Amino acid sequence: MTLLRNLTLHQQKDEELRIAREAGFALTSEPQGFEVAPGQRGLEEAAGRLAAILGEYGALGECVLLGGHTGLWVAAVTRLVRSGAAIPPLYCFDTPREHDASGHFEFVPEGLVRVC
Repeated sequence: MTLLRNLTLHQQKDEELRIAREAGFALTSEPQGFEVAPGQRGLEEAAGRLAAILGEYGALGECVLLGGHTGLWVAAVTRLVRSGAAIPPLYCFDTPREHDASGHFEFVPEGLVRVC
């Protein structure tokens, strides 16, 4: 099985682990993502950290489950593209939005989608 690193901000539940396993991935359940400090400087520092982690995993041939701050991911991947570093395969869960009884969105994972 291919290692799929959990770079989201939350622990992956049994259902996500099952979906990943059925797709041929060993998904790490513990979150390895991180928050972005306020402002431009916070985004730039976090993007540098994430780009370094992505470059490391790309060099190892590992895959990444993405999630969290969208701007962070765009900035980090842009840095990698500009540097010519390897970008690991990036995945997210296919999660159709459904409303619960109180009208809030529920995110129910149905599968994995390769982003790039």
